[in-house]
Amino acid sequence: MAERLTDAIRAVVTAPPRRVTRLLRSRGRVLLLIVPLALLEAALDGALTLSYRFLIDRAIEPADRRALIFILAVLGATVVAAGGLAILRDRLYVRWAARAVSRVRTAIFEAAQHLPVSYHANHSASDVLGRLSGDVAWLDAWLVTAVNTLLLPALSVLVGAGLLVYLLPWELALAAMLVWPLALIGPRVIAPKAGAAVYDQKAREAAALLVAEEALAAQRVVKAYDLAGPVGQRFAAALGLLERASVRAGTLAALVERSTVIGVYTVQIAAVAVASWLAYSRQITLGAFIAFVTVFWSLGWSLVVLARSAPGLVAAAASVRRIDELLAEPPEEPDRAGAIPAPPLARELALDAVTFAYGDRGPVLRGVSLSVPRGAYVAIVGPSGSGKSSVLNLLARFYDPDDGRVLLDGTDVRGYTRASVRAQLGFVFQDSVLFSASVRENIRAGWPAATDADVEAAARAAEIHDTIVRLPNGYDTPVSGGTLSGGQRQRIAIARALVRNPGVLVLDEATAALDPVTERAINETLFRAGRGRTTIAVTHRLAGVVRADHLVVVAGGEVAERGTHDELLARNGVYADMWRRQQGIAVSGDGGSAEVAPQRLSVSPMLAPLSQELGTLASRFVGQRAAAGDVVVRQGEPGDRFYLIVRGTASVTRAGADGVAVEIGRLSDGDEFGEAALLFDAPRNATVTARTDCLFLTLSRADFLALLDRVPEARAHVESIARARNAPSTTVGPASRSA
Repeated sequence: MAERLTDAIRAVVTAPPRRVTRLLRSRGRVLLLIVPLALLEAALDGALTLSYRFLIDRAIEPADRRALIFILAVLGATVVAAGGLAILRDRLYVRWAARAVSRVRTAIFEAAQHLPVSYHANHSASDVLGRLSGDVAWLDAWLVTAVNTLLLPALSVLVGAGLLVYLLPWELALAAMLVWPLALIGPRVIAPKAGAAVYDQKAREAAALLVAEEALAAQRVVKAYDLAGPVGQRFAAALGLLERASVRAGTLAALVERSTVIGVYTVQIAAVAVASWLAYSRQITLGAFIAFVTVFWSLGWSLVVLARSAPGLVAAAASVRRIDELLAEPPEEPDRAGAIPAPPLARELALDAVTFAYGDRGPVLRGVSLSVPRGAYVAIVGPSGSGKSSVLNLLARFYDPDDGRVLLDGTDVRGYTRASVRAQLGFVFQDSVLFSASVRENIRAGWPAATDADVEAAARAAEIHDTIVRLPNGYDTPVSGGTLSGGQRQRIAIARALVRNPGVLVLDEATAALDPVTERAINETLFRAGRGRTTIAVTHRLAGVVRADHLVVVAGGEVAERGTHDELLARNGVYADMWRRQQGIAVSGDGGSAEVAPQRLSVSPMLAPLSQELGTLASRFVGQRAAAGDVVVRQGEPGDRFYLIVRGTASVTRAGADGVAVEIGRLSDGDEFGEAALLFDAPRNATVTARTDCLFLTLSRADFLALLDRVPEARAHVESIARARNAPSTTVGPASRSA
């Protein structure tokens, strides 16, 4: 891991930021004027320095009053001219820099919009926002001062070199110029290390920002579970890493400046000593000596200014490379050459022998074929992690299959433009993301050309119109933190999908985050809204899709079963098992508590032998809640409790030999884990983490063993089941849940 990070830093630090450079050069004709203006200013500054020689040798020593007045007048005019040129140059440059920074910000934003879904799935929003804010701010700050801290000092060095040639014999002038590179040895060695350190610092800043972003976005969860302490510890740990990176970066950046300053001062003292000897031996005049010393000190000061700009330059360079890194990410694959707009769906959407994997990971779909007839309500169900959401990703062309085809009326959708395929779909996702805008604008986002009447009609179809008109400003009410409930926000998301009058309504776990009462109401709304449309619903919660025309059961990346609800129950396969596991659990209206019925416990092999005591056993279950991201059980910790998931999804991971956690399964409503903990005093063999807010029912080992003591004949049966499943070392997953 550390080696990969080091390689990434080295690659970014050494790679030229071509894309950002092109943006800064764009419309750079003004720079063609700024450079000569700066050169003229540097020349005028050099003329002022050279004037000391003429003042002494031609006015003061000869006591020539006319020459003195003329030279002073020229100096005054030079000052006025230099000041005017500087004001003009600054005005032109500041305007150019502001526009250049805006172009960079626009490029980052547009690049983020065109990145594939896979990029956003693997990177946090703060990763992009850090570049858009912090990194661009560093670039902006450096650009604003670049003329005075980089361009002007560099041009002053060139002018000073020319003046040295004028003031000294060419041999001495050449010798004087050749010693200057000695002052730059230190920066040449240290600057690359400083660049790498600053890039690492910015990566640590992004990591700390992510921790803060998560904590601020989940304040209700933090307060509800009293997580201020643990969250603070995570942030403190991130800040500790950032602090160490900042110290290293700051030290190296300062060394770039300090080594240059020391080198410059050393060279200057040597040059003054040589010039003093030449003046003492009358090889140059006193005026030439003073002018030389002034020019040399001015030249040295220009190098010091350049050196002092080094920390900012190093930080800006690291920021530019981070920005360039994002701009270099390949955008979403363009439409095929010759792609045409897709015609409206007439017969069916279909997957034909589709195999698909996310990146280098193993396939999540293997040879999947299924059909969605026009006008039908098709539900794709299955355990968490089975691949059912991947079907929607392919139908929406968020991804294209690795093998096989996605067909619209028998034609491969890759022959159509993505925009025209998606235009036929109305999406309702699990997370009801609303924009910081009015209710009207949020609904109209589904179809920007929608009229107010269209927006209102969509809201009525989503059964949210009456609620909207009661808001303080009706449809013009801004959507903010506590304005709307979760169900109301989801109904606005439904209206956003309906306002485009889609031929296909796509529901991706559309009610999974809602309480049971709201879930039932919104399921009814969706069922009514889907009439006359093709509806494709993905869910792991089966009660909401029993009325679907077709049910497709996906398990292990393959289509395991298909049919109606009654047909699949009669088949007594995967669907029937899922159905039994999700029945017999009563959840309170607000989703905060639950009770399990004895008949539901009879489905669990480890509990079924206690048939005479299932009523008592059911009463021993207690509720436990977990927020998204919470660790429910941790690998290696003692296990003394059995878990039944009432609502929510969880991820099961196990640390490999290299210490890296690998996901080995996912759990959802009705799944169980921790059977081993009911009998064995053994450590947890996996970690279970809540992917969404979860509600569990749990049973302690002490309660279970107490019941076994009351039913001795059941103990032998239970222990035989445990031995058969090799409980202490069983893998956790939907088929075998022993954590």
